[in-house]
Amino acid sequence: MKQTSAIVYLSILATGLSFLASCTAIEVLAPPVDSLFISEANISATEASRLRKGRDIYLEFCTRCHNAKQVDKISEQNWEKHIPKVLKKTQLNSDEIISLKAYLKTAGPINQSLIKKRKQQKK
Repeated sequence: MKQTSAIVYLSILATGLSFLASCTAIEVLAPPVDSLFISEANISATEASRLRKGRDIYLEFCTRCHNAKQVDKISEQNWEKHIPKVLKKTQLNSDEIISLKAYLKTAGPINQSLIKKRKQQKK
């Protein structure tokens, strides 16, 4: 009985730790469009709204078929080539595609800077 309880406890603990690790990973893979992002990208509130939508699309649709890649590890040429394939599978409308492209184009170049600044904030 004690052995079963220990196994259940360890299983719950491992699940919780995995969840916490995935939260951090998502922030690194696809940085949230928060005040730090807005400041770093020097964008308006209207543009931030579009980019939030693009991030949501990235996290929802791009992770369905494969693991999400860190946005700064995707070249603009690569995702420009890949997006038409995604369109066939997801049926995203033109506004959603514009939001997705805008997010990737903005988040990619500033992601490493955001990662460093978020680490500094946590200290």
